[in-house]
Amino acid sequence: MRGFRRTPAQTGKQGLFRLVKQAQESYIAEVLTHQKSYRRYILDFIHSKRYHDETDAWSKNEHWKNYRTIADLLSGHEKLVRKYFEQAVFDENSISDLLNEFYTLDLPQTDVPENILEDISNLQSAATSSFIFKPSLDRTTIDLIVQLVNEVNLLKEKLNADDIFARYETDTLQAVTSNNNTRLALAFDKLASHGIIPYHWQSFIAKRRLIISSSGRKYLDQHDLSSTLNRIKDMQPSISEKKLLAVIDRYVKLIKNKEVQ
Repeated sequence: MRGFRRTPAQTGKQGLFRLVKQAQESYIAEVLTHQKSYRRYILDFIHSKRYHDETDAWSKNEHWKNYRTIADLLSGHEKLVRKYFEQAVFDENSISDLLNEFYTLDLPQTDVPENILEDISNLQSAATSSFIFKPSLDRTTIDLIVQLVNEVNLLKEKLNADDIFARYETDTLQAVTSNNNTRLALAFDKLASHGIIPYHWQSFIAKRRLIISSSGRKYLDQHDLSSTLNRIKDMQPSISEKKLLAVIDRYVKLIKNKEVQ
């Protein structure tokens, strides 16, 4: 039965290795030959890998997990990517080493030698400064996103567009509090799927500690956001979630129309 077929080439560990290898090949062909900037290469590659042919839940979840992993790797860790992708030999051992180093960036840093902590900190800072605000959001887009957030009450605070734009431009955004973590993750994921906000929005929010959980007890980290999305991906949206998605679609059209004017 097609609904239960699992294709290793697209899912699981082999699927992730395959995506990393394809990303490296595209990097060599496009970035090193100066056909594309690193930013354009990332956007084109991520957009070209969003969907696949399998229809069963297991395959869709596995592909989505791999897809988000490669998106976070490419967009948030440019220095690490260049370090491995430009090696003379890039085989399965290289891919394994790259992923192992990538995964350690999210591990607790207790009892780690100081020189290793410094290297990790420098790597994260370089990746953040080189990509986190690219592509930047223009004033009109920020205004519309602020209107959306306020209209659907994603946050306990009401945002002011002038203040948000000024803080965004100077990298001084302050933490706000989620009204409902699921609705917030759903809304941001919807905006990212249309290319309105970067695909690495989870990493951006987590690293900057920008959103406090609706419980008020912690900052939302990348695991909180990704696990919330994974939980709701294969569930039918509730009536309130359908209304939320409808409002988001309306704002997406406004933003898209602004772009073509």
